[in-house]
Amino acid sequence: MTDTSAQAPGVLLTGPDAPKKPEAPVIAQVMQQHGVHPLRQMREIFSMRGGAQKLGSNEYYSMRVYDPALSKDEKRMFLGQGGTNALNAQLNPPITIPNRTFMANKLLYTQLLSQLGIATAKTQALVSTFRSAGALPTLRDAQSVAAFLRNDAVYPLFGKPHHGSLSEGSVRIEAIDGDTLRLANGKTQDVDAFAEEVMTEYRGGFLLQSALDPHPDMAAIAGPAVGCVRVVTVNDGSGPKPLYALWKMPAPTAMSDNFWQSGSLLAHLDLGTGAVLSCVRGTGPKTEELSDHPVSGHPVVGVTLPFWDETLKTAVDAHEVFPEFGVCGFDIAVTADGPKVIECNDNPAHVLYQLATHRGLQNPEFAPVWDAIIARQKKAVIRVKEAEKKKP
Repeated sequence: MTDTSAQAPGVLLTGPDAPKKPEAPVIAQVMQQHGVHPLRQMREIFSMRGGAQKLGSNEYYSMRVYDPALSKDEKRMFLGQGGTNALNAQLNPPITIPNRTFMANKLLYTQLLSQLGIATAKTQALVSTFRSAGALPTLRDAQSVAAFLRNDAVYPLFGKPHHGSLSEGSVRIEAIDGDTLRLANGKTQDVDAFAEEVMTEYRGGFLLQSALDPHPDMAAIAGPAVGCVRVVTVNDGSGPKPLYALWKMPAPTAMSDNFWQSGSLLAHLDLGTGAVLSCVRGTGPKTEELSDHPVSGHPVVGVTLPFWDETLKTAVDAHEVFPEFGVCGFDIAVTADGPKVIECNDNPAHVLYQLATHRGLQNPEFAPVWDAIIARQKKAVIRVKEAEKKKP
């Protein structure tokens, strides 16, 4: 058996800690660097935490809303997570979109797209004590998970919960050596221990998929882990179209691309060309605006991503499968073979856009788009309610 004495007890990625209230050093730093008195910081926080903004004190700092270069109107354009949740609920009202649960099921959703000819990640097996995956192998216990990893899995593998967000529970496995799994972050884990962890944490559903590799041009910049392109599409009734796009670059030792992981980068992309307009690392006073990648040294700003037209078309094609959605956030891996849909979010984290661009979501370009979608969805809600009244 493998010696696991130096291994961590668990290898699945845990989610981020709950946001902490701003501490005195941060408040003082904003005062020193930007000349914003603590009392003014407090007044602004209180004025933005209610209404449509719902901006928490931690978000006021993480998104640098304190910046005196922002006008009062520009600061009012920022939304906290509560504000974006409320906005997305208006753009995708549950009463008119009953298939939201289907889209949240990463297995069923990607299988559907694949059947329709839209490229996605390939699922090799489902781990679940009570779900079934049709012709795909369904692994019911730790013993069957371990047996699959030893005998049937095609490496590299990417594992993740079939429901979830923020990359929580994810892992990339590069290879298996005897009874040892070799992970993408350089760590190792015993096969049986890994199987037990998956069954303990995600007995309701865990996917084992063929891992994707980034396009060589993107790997040369940001490393071997896939950094998805987040394409947010909207539909006001005239058909889906892209609204904005970001490139989520993983931290050097990360196996996934979530920005909450220390060292991750966010790049804002030009919709017309796929060129990087800006790139940031960190949040709040620690935010760094970068032109080159801090590890590879490769230029980032100005670089054009490969397969750009195809990436946007993939997002629009996928949105058109469910055109009743007013907004969708697609995570797309751009590989040497072209773009592939990893998943779709019906409640996309627009906070990422605000972090990447230092610009509020209710800016003059986006606000009319949101209003048009909300007007469309209000009409849809009325139709649904009227249809319900007519039912016997």
